[in-house]
Amino acid sequence: MKAIPVVIGVVVLFIAGALLWAFYSLDWIVKLTLEMYGPDVLGAPVKVQHVRIEPKTGEGMLKDLEIGNPKGFSPTHALKVGEVRVSLDPATVTSKVIYVREIAVEAPLITYERGRDATNLDTIQRNIDAYVKKSASAAEADSKAPGAEEDPRRFIVERISIRGARVTMTAPGLKGQGVAFDLPEVQLKAVGKRQNGLRASEIANLIARELISKIGQRVLTNIELLKKGGATGAIDALKGIFK
Repeated sequence: MKAIPVVIGVVVLFIAGALLWAFYSLDWIVKLTLEMYGPDVLGAPVKVQHVRIEPKTGEGMLKDLEIGNPKGFSPTHALKVGEVRVSLDPATVTSKVIYVREIAVEAPLITYERGRDATNLDTIQRNIDAYVKKSASAAEADSKAPGAEEDPRRFIVERISIRGARVTMTAPGLKGQGVAFDLPEVQLKAVGKRQNGLRASEIANLIARELISKIGQRVLTNIELLKKGGATGAIDALKGIFK
């Protein structure tokens, strides 16, 4: 019988050690999550060169993040960014709802490409939307199982900002030439607060929708951008992006 407390003690120590390892390995966990699960959510490859998050302060950054294009589009990136700053509350890392103070994306390069039936960003957004719906259905089914627990992977983000974005729009009618322009700052505040947390895929869906909306507004209210494309029929070609 003495073996039972010993076994329980070993299990407790193992769990404590695992939690401690996870707490001090946030950068590795974030990099692994992005590159392994990001493609399932986005339907496009994801690469990040460096992740650093200080476990005591929750301050960190991602360096050289790149999201590729979905199948059917050119083998370039949909989004490329040199630096993403992250600030989270380290006390909530092991909680059911993780509190993120800020996600700041600096000077991303965005390619908005028209394909046969849709744009690359629309396709990514639809992939995210399909993943969100699939996850919601799976979570609902799991919640009905005996002893089921609430999905702990939810986030509240106080502020999301995308500054200095540069967009290149292209379409087959432009014959390889693109129209480039700067995008106004994108801001989202108190994301997930009203819902007491959102899944990462749901937050990604909100960001994708906001980006697409901002790009559409920028082009449709600045038709001179299209005239600077330098290609015959540029205006007609790029109008097709919003069909």
